[in-house]
This record gives sequence, C-alpha cells and structure tokens, in this order.
Amino acid sequence: MQFIEKTQEYFIISSSWFSQAIFWLENTQITPYNYPAWILLLSSIFAIISLFTLFILIKKNSKLDYTTYTEDSIYGANWKWKWHKNKITNLQCYCPNCNSILVYDDTSSHSKHTDVKKTDFICESCKSRLITSIHGGNKNYAFNAVKREIERRIRINEYKLNISK
Repeated sequence: MQFIEKTQEYFIISSSWFSQAIFWLENTQITPYNYPAWILLLSSIFAIISLFTLFILIKKNSKLDYTTYTEDSIYGANWKWKWHKNKITNLQCYCPNCNSILVYDDTSSHSKHTDVKKTDFICESCKSRLITSIHGGNKNYAFNAVKREIERRIRINEYKLNISK
C-alpha cells in the first residue's frame, strides 16, 4: 500500500515537472533567443535524462524497504540473515539466552526406527541445552521452514513490528 502511495506522489510530481517543461518549450518557440537551437535541444535532452535517472533512483530506494529486516525470533530461537538480490542468505540460528550460534542435530530425520522427523537446535554454551526443535525433516527442511516464515511475515507486513523493536 505504501508503494502505491509513493508511486502516486512521484507521478504527481513528475507530471507537474512535465507540464512546466512543455510550457517552457512553448515559450521558447515564441521568444527569440540569441542561442542556437542545438544548445536548447541538448539542454532539454540533458534535463529529461536527469529527471529519468532521478525517478529510477527514487523508485529503487523505496522498493526494498524489507531488506532492513535481518533478524527475528522464530520457533523459539533468534535468527539472523542477510539479503542478496532479494534472497535470504547466511541464515544463522542463535541462542536467546547467551547469543551463541546454535548447533543442529537432525539424526532423528535419518533414522528408520522413529516416525518423528525433526531437527533440534542446541546451545553448547548453555550446557548443551535444547533451545528449539523444528519438526518435519532434516536441517535443510528446518532452514527452509524458517525462510518460509520470514517470507510470510514480509508478505503480511508483520516484519514491520519486529523492525521497530
């Protein structure tokens, strides 16, 4: 919604600039100048290119506001990540108590002797305490589940509540 409002604002500003440019061009046709026409043409082209570049820069900066969302508490653990080309990278899980990187144990997902497939996240600094478990599969499944949760929070704008904390 915010993107639409910003786009409307930019459209109004650019249409006002465009109408002023048309008015200026009409006046230049009526008023005699001592400058050659090619100077006016070049300066007009330069102005249009500058406005186009400014519009693209503004659009690019307003488009990716969710990329500042780089950490959150998900499934009972703290998760931190980076963005690269609108994709989540370097996803890491941290202990909510001591902020150590958690190790994972997904041996139950490889065992034939149990029906429970899960990945446990354990803090070695807190005496090998189990911090969280993500049910459903191995380490890759768990990390993809966290990525899906991050993308869901972005889709419904829930992430904005966590950025302000």
